[in-house]
Amino acid sequence: MQLKKIVYIALLTLFGFAASAQSLEIVNTEANQKGVIGQDMRTVIKVKNISNKPVYFSVSEVKKVIGSSQKSFLCINNDCDNGNIAERKGNISKYVRKLMPGEIDESIVAVLEGGLVQGISTITYQVFNIKQPADYAQIEMQYEIIESLEEGLLYSSRAVDLSDVYPNPVTETAVFDYTIKNDSKEAKIIIHNVLGSVAGEYKLNPFERQLKVSVESYNPGVYFYSLYIDNEGVATKKLVVRK
Repeated sequence: MQLKKIVYIALLTLFGFAASAQSLEIVNTEANQKGVIGQDMRTVIKVKNISNKPVYFSVSEVKKVIGSSQKSFLCINNDCDNGNIAERKGNISKYVRKLMPGEIDESIVAVLEGGLVQGISTITYQVFNIKQPADYAQIEMQYEIIESLEEGLLYSSRAVDLSDVYPNPVTETAVFDYTIKNDSKEAKIIIHNVLGSVAGEYKLNPFERQLKVSVESYNPGVYFYSLYIDNEGVATKKLVVRK
């Protein structure tokens, strides 16, 4: 009788452990961002299913300390107009994703509008198993808002520093100075014309410090160059081509 009781307790303990085992993990997500006043900062929250079963999960803001002029969003990919998932009933997002074992979801984008003043802001995001809300993972994002970056610097983070293009306007060769601080990140510059068509795409070599782009094949006019980190646009500025 005593043995049966011990076995019963052991089974209950094992069942409880299995029920509470973590199935979700946040991976390869940059938790520290630096931006300037008025700039939108976007971060993909990459979620991995580390269990051996399919998991339905959602995401929520569980804590935030931000400025009165700032605003935060949770978006589906980069669609914040139609895909804003920050509106929730209680603590549960309306948006639910399914993850197969070992799969990584990269559709959730956290956005913070830089606001009007400098300072430090923090937001804690939680991804949780819909069927077992106690099964969750979370990440605290820290945003440093400054008045302006160093002279000539377009973008700075723990992953990449990128200068403004020069000369601008350009007649022959556009030059970008950059530093890849984290070589696990893939960085590239994409140049679009005013209609949004891609005029050129250039990967930033982590072992180099400068990218030179010939504009001989470009028609004179206004273009926009954007920095992408792991296929997410993080900064955009105008480039003028003259002949």
